Parts: sequence; C-alpha cells; structure tokens
Amino acid sequence: MTKARFFRIGTILAIFIIIFFFAKSLTRHYDYPTYQSIIKARSDDWGTYARYALDIKQNGLIIQELKGTSYRAPAGFLYNYFIALLLALFGEKSIPIFVVQHLMLGLSVALIYWTFRDKMSPFLGLLFLSALFIFALKDVYKNYAPLLLSENLALFTLSLFFFCFVRGFDRDVFTLQLLAAVFMGISVLTRPNIVVYEFALIFPVIFYYFKKKKAWFTKSVIFVSVLVLSSSFLLVRNYASSGEMYFLPTHGTSMDYIKTYIPIPPSVDLSRAETNVLYAKLHLKKDVVAYAEYIIQKPVLFFTHYFKKFLYCLGYIPILDPHNGPRGRWMVMWACYFAYLVLRVARRYTMEMWELGVHLFIFCYYAALILGGQIQNYGFRMLIPAVFFVPAFGFIMLDKLWPEAKAKMRMQPRSL
Repeated sequence: MTKARFFRIGTILAIFIIIFFFAKSLTRHYDYPTYQSIIKARSDDWGTYARYALDIKQNGLIIQELKGTSYRAPAGFLYNYFIALLLALFGEKSIPIFVVQHLMLGLSVALIYWTFRDKMSPFLGLLFLSALFIFALKDVYKNYAPLLLSENLALFTLSLFFFCFVRGFDRDVFTLQLLAAVFMGISVLTRPNIVVYEFALIFPVIFYYFKKKKAWFTKSVIFVSVLVLSSSFLLVRNYASSGEMYFLPTHGTSMDYIKTYIPIPPSVDLSRAETNVLYAKLHLKKDVVAYAEYIIQKPVLFFTHYFKKFLYCLGYIPILDPHNGPRGRWMVMWACYFAYLVLRVARRYTMEMWELGVHLFIFCYYAALILGGQIQNYGFRMLIPAVFFVPAFGFIMLDKLWPEAKAKMRMQPRSL
C-alpha cells in the first residue's frame, strides 16, 4: 500500500473520530442539562466560569461583577470568554457548550495526528492515531468533556499551536510561524502555567532566525511581538478595570501560593529560622528562610513531595489521588518517550526546530506543574493539555531509532 493511500485512510479515520465525538455528545447524559442549574448548584470553578461568562454576554468584556478589581481566579481566564461566545451563539444553554467541547476533542485528535504523521511511517501513523483516540476516549471524554473546565479549550488551542508550529518551522513558512505565536498566546490566556513555555520558546526561535540570517532581526521582533501581544488581553482588561497591570491570574504573592500548595509540616522547627544565616546576615524574608530550614531539617520529606508529583505525572495517579487508579497507558507512553530520548542522544542527531519546540513544551509544562502546582486538583485534568503530545515520540522511536539501534547491536562483535 502506498504512502498516499495510508495518509488517505488516516485522514478518513481522523474525520470519523471528529464525527464520533460529536455524535456521542448528542446522546450522552449530562448532570447539568440547563445553564442556570450549573450556576445554582456549583460554587467552585464551574459556577464561577458560568457566572462570569453570563456577565460578559450581558454586560461586555470587562466582567461587570469584577469591575474595579483585577481578575484573580479561576485561572482559565479566556475560558470565560469562550463560554460567553457560545452563549451568544446558542443562547443561555449548557448542552451546546458540552457539544462544542466534544467536537473540539475530536478536532484536537485529528490535528495532532496531522501534525506528527509525517514524522513516522504511514502504518505507525495509523497506530498513533488509534492511541490518540484511546487517550481522548478514556481520559477526556469520560472525565472532562462534560465539565466546565478550561483544559477542554487548552487542548484544542495547543493542538492548533503545534499544527502551525511544526509545519511552519518544517517548511519555513513565516505566516504559519506567526499563527503559532497567536495560538500560543491564546493558550497562555487559557492555562497560565503555559507561560513558562511561552518565554522559554523565545530563545530557540530567535536562534533559528539568526541561523537563517535573512531578515533575522525583523522576524524575531515580529514573532516575539505577536507572541506577547496575543497573550496580553488579561493585562489590558485588568488595567482598564482596576489600573493594575497583572499579566496572569494570581491569588496573591508567589509566597502565598507556595505556602498554600507546599505547606511546611509541623515537625520542622521554624524557630531555627531566626538564627539561619540567610535571615540573620543576609536579611532574606523569614518565609523564604522557613523553606530553607524545611530543606535542611527534612530533606527526605521535602524531596519526596516532588518525587510523588513526578510519579503522578507518569501515570501513577493513586500516589496523590486515591480516588483514581493508575493509568497504564501513560506509563507505557513515558517509557517509550524516555527510550526515545536515550536513543536520540546515543545517535547524536541534530535536533530540528520542530522537535526542540515539542520537547521544550513537554519539559516546561510538567516542570511548572511539579514545582509549583497542585496537580491533583479535579483529578488529573491539569495534565491533559500535555499528555497528547508525548506519545508521538514513542512511535517515532519505533519507526526510526529502534531499527537503527538493533542493526548496530547486530554489527557488534560478540565477546568470547
């Protein structure tokens, strides 16, 4: 079977997956069949998103309920406007929101498949599409598509970003590169932890343009400007409403956030902080020194906290969330990803821009959650926007690196 025919089959299957999730959304049961039932029954992020979206539809972009103050929470700022748009299009109903989220799930699967299928053999591309479908069905459709949570939108905007990013830098199409910058800015407004990747991405992109030499400075300035401007809507909204220039949603200072999600256990003797050289001589803030004492007095306990979060990200969900079982498919996915990295380093290939961009995203996204987030909030939903971009490398490994590694091992002389 020719490569073109495999691609044709893959496209047909991808379109079928889009239709499948759309059709399923029309027949499934929803806990909140009316929009007002969400507002009345939920006092958490669900209800807040629903209330703010209704405010935006009725009173304009500023969010009248928060007029005079900066937007602080829920973190998925742009998701309020996404819901408000759907309310404007379909009326004050909940079902159309859930239907569109299912449709975006199918579109995300198709976009991710079309993004990476050229990087592996056509047959493995079909297996990759099947894996994406299973992830979408088991992890998002089952748990999060019928909820008002911003990860539903973030997965879609990231799928659009990588579709434009990989193709744009693969083919050196500046228009696609700028579209990627726009979708990255939108993604940051949807999930603020992505901002770590946004700023990290600037450096390899500028280096890419520098190597190309032609108009490198102009292209760098335009790309960075589009990237920053497209993620600045919250800053503009906050300044217009309150005169404060907050770029991202914030519940308080960084230290407030750390104290909430990384509490210091009672077994740490905080009275020692007063004699700690960081406080006594260097005059650092006492809250900062308290964490230094935590590390000094209880290093195993401190680093175990992060190791548990690391295992959680790999798929061993029960270590932080006993209500959910382990996800074996995630563990296989990560095992293949790390095997890819080992073989990649061993083969010493020059990393292309598209690959550097995806690896950097995976590292930045998970590092931000492990180091500074409560990743078990609402189950494992905070991991969803990144999970779908990891398995591609397992299939690329099976297609390109593993056959080469086996051939090299066969060529090695056997010891007597």
